[in-house]
Amino acid sequence: MALLSLLPAIQHADKRIYQAVARDAILAIENPTFVSAEQADKFMSDHEPVIGLFDGTTAKAYSAWALEAHEIVNDWLGERPVAVTW
Repeated sequence: MALLSLLPAIQHADKRIYQAVARDAILAIENPTFVSAEQADKFMSDHEPVIGLFDGTTAKAYSAWALEAHEIVNDWLGERPVAVTW
């Protein structure tokens, strides 16, 4: 499956609009899996950016590099649903 496809330009008010990716072509991560910080140290760079969430009890980190391919993670933080976007 190709994630990037240039579709024909759409004329709108004398301006060209290019749709680079078809609607819903980038799939969200629906059931993310996590590893411990100690395990992540073995394969993540010290300079790898993450988006961090903490609710006072649970802490989670989402790799910005992984989000480059998906742009959104639908997850739960405790009992609260969250959407992490990039």
